[in-house]
Amino acid sequence: MRDKIILLAKHPLIIGSTFLFAGSLAASLLNYLFNLAMGRLLSVSDYGTFASLISVFTIFSIFSATIIMVFSKFSAVLMARKKEVAIGSLLITGNMWVGAIAIVVSGVLALFSLQIANFLNISSPIYILLTVASIFVSFLTGVAGGILQGLLRFATFSIVNISSSVVKLVLGIILVYFGGKVLGAIVAFLLSILSSYIFSFLALLKFLKIKTKNKFTLYSLHNKAYAYALPVFLSSIGITAFISLDIILVKHYFNSILAGQYAALSLMGRAIFYVVAPISSVLFPLVAQKKEKKERFTGTLFLSIFLIGFPATVLSFIYFMFPGIILKIFFPAKEYLPLIPYLGPFSIFILFYCFSFLLNSFYLSIGKIRVLFFTISAAIMESFSIYFFHENITQVINGLTIVSFLLLLSLLLYYRNATKA
Repeated sequence: MRDKIILLAKHPLIIGSTFLFAGSLAASLLNYLFNLAMGRLLSVSDYGTFASLISVFTIFSIFSATIIMVFSKFSAVLMARKKEVAIGSLLITGNMWVGAIAIVVSGVLALFSLQIANFLNISSPIYILLTVASIFVSFLTGVAGGILQGLLRFATFSIVNISSSVVKLVLGIILVYFGGKVLGAIVAFLLSILSSYIFSFLALLKFLKIKTKNKFTLYSLHNKAYAYALPVFLSSIGITAFISLDIILVKHYFNSILAGQYAALSLMGRAIFYVVAPISSVLFPLVAQKKEKKERFTGTLFLSIFLIGFPATVLSFIYFMFPGIILKIFFPAKEYLPLIPYLGPFSIFILFYCFSFLLNSFYLSIGKIRVLFFTISAAIMESFSIYFFHENITQVINGLTIVSFLLLLSLLLYYRNATKA
């Protein structure tokens, strides 16, 4: 029994998750302090504006999430084939390829910055342009971040996240405190993304000094990535939009005070997801390597489900039983007191989402790209749900919970077909 426990403790999923969890916990604490500072230094209306900008970033971080998955997959395969010498070439060529995509996407968003600002009831398009700049840099950050994950360098990845969170917290407080308001908050956010890119690139610098004949060209990388990246991108649209579209639509339909309150509710609910999300990040490259080596991966998946399910369920229970304490930890201001009855129900939506996110990552790691139909359909259903039912926060939460349950059910039913030999 003791030997089994020791063996389990040495499992790459446990070790990697521990590093990522510790790093994520530290980064989450710093992000919590950042959001707490913004919630206190900004008015409720300004915080709603800032939260909607971050939601726009989150929607378009689908691109960077796809980039991370693609380059995690590539570097994991290189590692499984013992061809780590090609990592430097993958890094440089990847930055060139992704940079070209980032210019196109960011350029289109910049052209429509005024329209986006009007839709979100934001006074200045400057806020949108700064958010677009953050999106551009996040694309490039995804290349190095994905390679670090594929190489199973989770400790380094965690240090990068912690460092960028420190930058965001310190600069955010300074800029907002001295009158920057929403502008100061979004500038701090941009600079934290930029620092993350720099730190990630420096962590892989040694691979650039290795000379090898196994080099990637833009043409070869494009051909390798296109067939895999497009389905991953579409699937990521669905799963990422699911946790951010609600804030954007609520900002459009609700008044500024209610939108700010809902943004705070969403942040508190997503804290559950942020606690367990590192498990999915570790699962992806581990299963990708096992798939490449033709090893069994079922046990790794079931262990991941337990590692996510247990803490997420416990936290959801706490949200139901002690919503007042949770609110005081996150947003103690009296303006947020009306959120107390919503914390428990919202946590159920997040619980279903946590499992769905894990299964989506699993299917993509083994190349089952048809999962995109489930996530895209769910995102569309969520949009329709809020479009038709947005009289109050309860209606929004009920719609999110029903759709997230249907998504989880469909992903579970897909398992047998997806894992057939």
